[in-house]
Amino acid sequence: MHAPRHLLLALLLPAIVWSACGSDETAPASQPLPEASADAEVDSATDTGADAEADSSPEADAPDVADAAQEPIQDAAQEQEPAFDGPPWFGCTSEPEAPDAVVVTAFDLADQYFGPEDRRTIEAQVALPDTGDWDRIDAVLDLACPQDGDCDNWDRLASVSLVEGAGTSNEETFELLRYVTPYDTTLCFRADVSAFAPRLKGTKTLRSFLDTWVGPASTGQGHGWRVSLRFVFHPSTGGPAQGPSEVIPLWQSDLEVGNPDNPVSAQVPTKTVAVAPGVTRAELRVLATGHGQGNRSNCAEFCQLVQRLEVNGQPFTFNPWRSDCGANPIGPKQHGTWKYARNGWCPGAVVVPQVLDISDAIGAGQDNTFSYDITSTNQSAYENTCRPGAGDASNQCPGCVFSSSPGNCDYNGGNHTRPFEKVSVELVLYP
Repeated sequence: MHAPRHLLLALLLPAIVWSACGSDETAPASQPLPEASADAEVDSATDTGADAEADSSPEADAPDVADAAQEPIQDAAQEQEPAFDGPPWFGCTSEPEAPDAVVVTAFDLADQYFGPEDRRTIEAQVALPDTGDWDRIDAVLDLACPQDGDCDNWDRLASVSLVEGAGTSNEETFELLRYVTPYDTTLCFRADVSAFAPRLKGTKTLRSFLDTWVGPASTGQGHGWRVSLRFVFHPSTGGPAQGPSEVIPLWQSDLEVGNPDNPVSAQVPTKTVAVAPGVTRAELRVLATGHGQGNRSNCAEFCQLVQRLEVNGQPFTFNPWRSDCGANPIGPKQHGTWKYARNGWCPGAVVVPQVLDISDAIGAGQDNTFSYDITSTNQSAYENTCRPGAGDASNQCPGCVFSSSPGNCDYNGGNHTRPFEKVSVELVLYP
């Protein structure tokens, strides 16, 4: 198999300095420009199947180069594989569940792929326990190759959501899990979803999304995935569990970053939420991952961006940057650029939610306001100077990572795509 195009491009590019994102680091000379995969532009969902598949092909437009392009992969495979040791990898174990645990299966080897039958999104009706005090609720996701054993060769963005009022005008979704598939191998992880306990009751709709563009008829890039998901309810052992009383969705958005004509604050309007009397603790559960490449500072996949939330005017900030991708226990089993640091995610890993304790900022028994914004690490606004409409008379933009030629302003669905932050925020309240 030829080297993936993003590795080939990386060999031809100079070192990339990320100063525009407020980082003091300099990317290695082989800093990648990944193909349309987990970092694929969400807009590509509007492409035809043929176009979408072509955009994500490992071989698309790839020059034939020497085997030296494969050296980073070979070196990675020779490293000692570390063991799972809890956060942030959350691996599965072969130990049986506790005898008193309640186990509910949502998906069992459910095929997900793209083709004439589009199974990128699948749903299941699941009967969860109506009552019970739980010390913890786990979600165990097992991602397997399809029956023929040919996994999707690319890293793909994926999620599992609980859906209230599915298919109605009042539909609400709660993103329980977000993860990125590994390159061409399997993945299993266990994650704590206890924050959603008030919603994980009764008969509910579970939705699995996997942003793959290959299927059974694809050639040379794998055939998709099989997803299994079960919930494990651990009964309380010390009296009534002190779990959350309510979880409220605030935002689920793909936020364009770096466009002064479309600021983040305008894309996510301020929310006002009435908090019941008696609430003693409040948290914000945030999933934030950056996608898109070839822009100024290689945003938003390969640049650092600070997430800024305000609760009644009080700021809470965090930087989701993942500099530990090279320590991924399943990393050496992968092909591709799994080692590189990324904005909020690693190939072949669950996205770790950021939990912000906002108890001191919340007002019980009154309305509370919530707002969201994104800045560079020096808290200034990030401007993507490499975007459509930002160039000179020859449509040439400054600061583009992938090209300095006239016409480089335009997104091309491959090595230059719209930079965006995929954000999901829930308000979790405790009695």
